[in-house]
Amino acid sequence: MNMTIWMGIMLIASLAWTILFLKKPLADNGVDLRQSNVDLGKQRKLELQADLDRDLIDQEQFEFALDEISSTLAVELEQKNVKTSNTKNGGFSIFLVLILLPFFSIGVYQNLSTYASAPIVAPIVDSAPLSLEQSVEKIKQHLQDEPNDDKAWAMLGLSYFELNQDEASLNAYEKAYQINPNNPRLLIEYASTLISVNDDQFSDQSVVLIKQALKLDANAPDALYLAGMFAISMQDFELAKGLWNRALSALPEQSADRQALLGILDELGRAESGQVSSTVTVNVVISDQILASRSAEDYLMIYVKAAKGRPMPIAIEKLKLKDFSGQVVLSDMNSVMPTKLLSEHNKVLVVARLSRTGGAMLQADDLQVVSDVVLVPSNPSITLTLD
Repeated sequence: MNMTIWMGIMLIASLAWTILFLKKPLADNGVDLRQSNVDLGKQRKLELQADLDRDLIDQEQFEFALDEISSTLAVELEQKNVKTSNTKNGGFSIFLVLILLPFFSIGVYQNLSTYASAPIVAPIVDSAPLSLEQSVEKIKQHLQDEPNDDKAWAMLGLSYFELNQDEASLNAYEKAYQINPNNPRLLIEYASTLISVNDDQFSDQSVVLIKQALKLDANAPDALYLAGMFAISMQDFELAKGLWNRALSALPEQSADRQALLGILDELGRAESGQVSSTVTVNVVISDQILASRSAEDYLMIYVKAAKGRPMPIAIEKLKLKDFSGQVVLSDMNSVMPTKLLSEHNKVLVVARLSRTGGAMLQADDLQVVSDVVLVPSNPSITLTLD
C-alpha cells in the first residue's frame, strides 16, 4: 500500500471525525472562568491573612502577594465568560470542511519534504504584577464601560479597603449592593467591611446585611459566624453557640476556619463554666475634669495589640461612656479574628481611648493612653488613667 492510499484513508477519517464534531459539539459546561478566578483570588487572600496571623509570612511578603492577587482580579475583568456554544450554521460549516480540508491536507503533504523547522522565538511578555493602585484604575476603566457590573464594584471596594481608603471602599460596596442586593457573598463582604472600619463593632446597617444574607442562604458559614459574633456582643451566648455549630456543619473537615471556630466554641464553653484560658483585666480611671468635658454618649475603646508588629487590635471592648463600670475583662471572646486569639499571644500593649465618634482612626480630640508591655499568660490586671 503506497503513501497515496494511506493519505486517502487518513483524509477520509479526518473528514468523518470533523463532521461528527460539527454535528455534535461539546456541551456547554456553564463555567464562568472569570467568576471562578475571582473566587480563587478572594480565597487566596483569606489564606494569606491566616498565614500572616500565624507569622508564617511577614508584612512585606503579605503585601506583595496581595498586590499580585489584586492584579489578577483586575485582569479578569477584561475577559468575557468563556463558554462553549453550539453553532447555528452547522450545515454550512460541514460544506466548507468538505471542500477545503482535502486541499489543505494535500498542500501539507506536498510541503512535508521541504519543510524546515524555524526557531521559535518566545514573545517577551511584561509579567510584572500590577500594584493595588494600578488595579484600582483598571477596575475603574472597566466600570466606565460596564457600570452595572456588581462583581467589579465589589472588587473595587475590596481594593480600596486594602489601600485604607475606607470611605471609597464603602461607597463601592454600596454601589454593588444597589445593583445586586441578592448576592449573599456580597452582603457578607459589605457587612465585614462596615464592621472593620468601625473598630470591629456592629452597626445597624451591618446587622441588617447579615440578616439579609442569612435569608438568602441560611447555611452560609461567614454569615453564621458574623451573626454569632453579634450575639456575643449582646451577651446571648446560647444563640452564638447555636449559630456557630450550624457554621461548623457547613465547613469542610480540614478547613482552617473550622479549626478556628472549634477553638472559639471551646473558649465559649470555658467562659460559661468560669474557666477562661487567658484574660487581661483592664481598669480605667477617668478624671472628673475629663468626665465634665465629655458627653456620656462618647465611646470608650479598650483593646490589646501586639507589642511588636501590626497595630490592629487583637481583642477589643467598645462601649459608651455612660455604660462603663470602670473595668473590662478581655479574653478570647473579645478577639477580633477567630484565627488570632488573645490566648495565642504573649507580649501585648493595652490601649484605652476615649472618642466622640468611636471611629477606627485616632481623631484630634481623642484621648488615649497606652500601657507598658504586659504578659498575657500571666492573666494580668492593669490600671490606666485618662486625665
